[in-house]
Amino acid sequence: MEIITKHKYWRLLEMVPGMIAWGAIILPVIIAIYNPIAIALLAIVYAVIWLFRSVRLSVNLYRGYMRTQDAMKANWNYLLDLVENPEKIDKAEGEARATKPLLKGQRIFFLELENLKNKITWLNQNGQFLKPSSIYHVILLSTYKESYELVSESIRSYAESFYPYGKFILVLGGEQADEENFKIISQKIEDEFSDKFYKIIKTIHPKGLPGEIPGKSANATFAAKELKKYLDAEKIDYNNVILSNFDADTVAHPNYFSELTFKYLVTKNRTQKAYQPTHMFHNNIWDVPLMIRMVALSCTFWRMAESLDKKKYKSFSSRSMGFQTVLDTNYWDPSIIPEDSRQFWTAFMKYNGKHTVSSIYTPVYMDAVLDDTYVKTFKSQYVQLRRWAWGVVDFPFMAINLARHPKISFREKTSRIFFFLENAFFWATGPLIIMFAGLLPSMMNADFRDSVLAYNLPKITSQLLTIAAVGIIMCGIISLILVPRREEKRSTWETISLLFQWLLVPVVSIFLSAIPALDAQTRLMFGRHLEYKVTKKARHVAVKP
Repeated sequence: MEIITKHKYWRLLEMVPGMIAWGAIILPVIIAIYNPIAIALLAIVYAVIWLFRSVRLSVNLYRGYMRTQDAMKANWNYLLDLVENPEKIDKAEGEARATKPLLKGQRIFFLELENLKNKITWLNQNGQFLKPSSIYHVILLSTYKESYELVSESIRSYAESFYPYGKFILVLGGEQADEENFKIISQKIEDEFSDKFYKIIKTIHPKGLPGEIPGKSANATFAAKELKKYLDAEKIDYNNVILSNFDADTVAHPNYFSELTFKYLVTKNRTQKAYQPTHMFHNNIWDVPLMIRMVALSCTFWRMAESLDKKKYKSFSSRSMGFQTVLDTNYWDPSIIPEDSRQFWTAFMKYNGKHTVSSIYTPVYMDAVLDDTYVKTFKSQYVQLRRWAWGVVDFPFMAINLARHPKISFREKTSRIFFFLENAFFWATGPLIIMFAGLLPSMMNADFRDSVLAYNLPKITSQLLTIAAVGIIMCGIISLILVPRREEKRSTWETISLLFQWLLVPVVSIFLSAIPALDAQTRLMFGRHLEYKVTKKARHVAVKP
């Protein structure tokens, strides 16, 4: 099917998410003047919805956390050895059954082992079986003005991976606008790590190419095209290449490439999938201001919980995929900012609605926003969140291509559109409506203030939101366990702050969540497209995954 990127209704559809969001904000104010009871009931219904969303978040967050812990402990290399030598599987299953009661925290490992033989049988029967020793890993780092220290720590984590089969190809993508800095850094990287990688490829993306806007998407596309030339010259099969498109600050857990390779090899129709790691914004978590730390942890927990909801889970930031998938989706669209979500929707159309995201629970570690001063840090955080929320620009692309796709069911089309708009709506308006909807009837209608409903409304909504705070409690508990300790002993205040920082949820959710999202949707509604801005990040100490 041909992918549509222009349509007479495109501009109208760009306005839809913003119109829905602003309608939800403005209409209750007007309606409250004439029918305050309707708004009071709406506030109660909304609080109930928020309660159910909070409970679901808590359950999925706990499940996602447990799977992440299991993945970091699992012996993925043992599973890879069984894929390399399938004749060992029967013996391994027998040994596992005997030792299973003695091994805790290995649920993922045993589940994968129990199903491994059937998966390999299917792959063999359908001509899709590959051995780990045939796989090449490409790590593509798009860089722009990052320091050598930051980039080298990321690369060191790849070089020190537990993955046993090697064949790592490192692609460093620099920008012509940062050419001198890139040449210095890339040469130092090559001098230090050349013996750790199968091949190091360095590219410099020219500025001002037609049809491009500056950003990761254009850089990565240029670098991947240069990579293709190398693979063709070496006659390397695209199906044997896994490409990880990482941000420059991405530090991989030692088990990451082992789990990734295993999942890629045992997945049916593997090139129709994207492989999404758990993101933990922990690299510099103790260096950033309290509210920025809370944003970083919230992003970590949001992605961890969402990984259990496959209908809503999409590609995001640093992730991996087969190189054949990259080619099938024509790399990344260099004319847009959110290259991750746009590639997801492109693949969804190309693969007739069968494209899904496979969770890699072993984490990668990324930086929280940190600039020179507190004011600059908060500004940079706002800009980053607005850029993430700019994924709403995908709505016309997704809606038009879905509507015209003949092989995707009507039910699937409508559910995808609904989930997209639901996510955009709650992101931009949820905290604002929760904060102010219960106050509107009394503020806008004097007669309503003396009613029984006016007296009870704050109590009802308060009780519902208090129960909904179970999600905040879950976040606080997991913060204590998950956040890495300093090299020196963590102070009592630091431990306490990990819990009590979640009391700032109302403030952070409005100013560093809802408003950036509403800003993005409003800009799109009025046709004021964003430009890509690199987020300033820094670390005071070395990272140890």
